[in-house]
Amino acid sequence: MDLIDDNYGCYFSIDSQDRKEYTVKTKTGILKRSFNDQWTSSSHELTGIAEAGEFMEKKINLKQKGHKEWSTDVPFKPGKLVNENQFILNSLQGLEVMEWKVIFRALRTRRIIIKNTGKERRNHFNHFSVLIKVRLKDHRHFIEVGEGNIHSPKFNQDGLISRVREIIDNNKEAEERQVEIKEKIPVILSAGDGGILFHEILGHALEADYIYLRRSPISVNDIGRPIMPKNVTVVTADKEDTFFGGITCDDEGETPKSPVLIEKGVLKNIISDSFYKDLLNIKTCGHSRVEDFTSLPMPRMYALYLKPGNQDPEELIASTPYGVHAREFGEGKIHFDKNIFYFNIRDARLIEKGRRTVPLGNIVVRGDIFEVLNSVEQVANDFRYDKGNSYCYKNGQTVNVRVGQPTVKINNLYVTKDTND
Repeated sequence: MDLIDDNYGCYFSIDSQDRKEYTVKTKTGILKRSFNDQWTSSSHELTGIAEAGEFMEKKINLKQKGHKEWSTDVPFKPGKLVNENQFILNSLQGLEVMEWKVIFRALRTRRIIIKNTGKERRNHFNHFSVLIKVRLKDHRHFIEVGEGNIHSPKFNQDGLISRVREIIDNNKEAEERQVEIKEKIPVILSAGDGGILFHEILGHALEADYIYLRRSPISVNDIGRPIMPKNVTVVTADKEDTFFGGITCDDEGETPKSPVLIEKGVLKNIISDSFYKDLLNIKTCGHSRVEDFTSLPMPRMYALYLKPGNQDPEELIASTPYGVHAREFGEGKIHFDKNIFYFNIRDARLIEKGRRTVPLGNIVVRGDIFEVLNSVEQVANDFRYDKGNSYCYKNGQTVNVRVGQPTVKINNLYVTKDTND
């Protein structure tokens, strides 16, 4: 297999001290892989404008009609970004925070995967994102709010600033209330970005390398068995979502036979590349990803969607005597060896007698992986995609991912105050 990879990335930031940073990175090269009793891999970077430009022009045929998605033009200029996002900058200057920083990113990736049979598959992916970071008084860490899309560096500026203000107000009020929770309680995850928790505790547990190395609590023997409640169906593709619309196959040129991972609680497939497919003697692959041509493929998620149920989301709140409503989500960490995970919630409220009450500020939810997977009590009907700014970090490689879900109620989670203050 040969993977021909052309990457173009831009980074621009501005902070409360009016310090600016602008970086452009381009990288074009080839990853070659072959198998003869063992894998042999090598990568070669095409250096210099002449070599890289001539090769990509010839191979990808940038001027060919119908290939506008392969265009080298990425509309990402610092001066224009500042002018078009002045509302964000002015709003941040008026907030009572210790410091702030706004980061804009653009990525354009074009790939050709050539199988040993000579068959070619082509992928393209564009992504634009903004990340707002603010640090409050007496807080050591930044609070982050972001958004991304695949079309242009244009964002919902009103929505972003509203989210920042809500988180700031939530944290200030939480400091005054000082609520302490000492028991396992239900946590209700808001629709959309809340799916990142299932990405962490379910998606990674289903990745074939972790399963083969026996790091995951799930094994191939679980295929065909229930591992979650009957109200849960999880898939890796959604025809309505165009986020990965330019991705026609994985980075080995394969596509999964079925997008279904969990069907009514029953494990149907795992997330595998061709290497671990053979090692585990399973029927499907199509989930191989690399950050760029210098990296080795591994089983990775593109997207993870928890399908909607039939309940109104407000029913989930009303049916909860005591719990937490999580609205803004941070990063998570899994410890497969201990069968536990931790997940950061940036904005949450206490639920008392079926009503949202006291702000909790930044919190951490944690629990036993298998116990939590089996504690999905209610699934609402308000499915949403995330805000387009989800990333996944694994074995030194960072890739864009997509999640989506309706409002979901999970029992048996521990909730503690974040160490941010």
